[in-house]
Amino acid sequence: MPHRPPLTAKRLAQIWDEYPEPIVLELLWEIHRLRATISRANQIRHFLGANGHGVVPSSVWGCFMRELDAEPCLSDKPTQRQQAMVDKVLNRPRES
Repeated sequence: MPHRPPLTAKRLAQIWDEYPEPIVLELLWEIHRLRATISRANQIRHFLGANGHGVVPSSVWGCFMRELDAEPCLSDKPTQRQQAMVDKVLNRPRES
């Protein structure tokens, strides 16, 4: 299933303007956090250069590793909904 196009900072601001509710703010802060991780990955890419043989300062690399280690999506178990989708794709019967 293809992803939707990424949301720009302008669109995220519009969403907040249209729906200034606590749950939307919570989701926007999560998006902000994820965008910061992508920014850090981009910083590392620039340090590595086009050939991938550059040097990444240990402070930048350490920060990136801590961010990844704290990322819930890398350690959370699938939700029931996610597991049902996986089971459906793999054509496995659900456990009761």
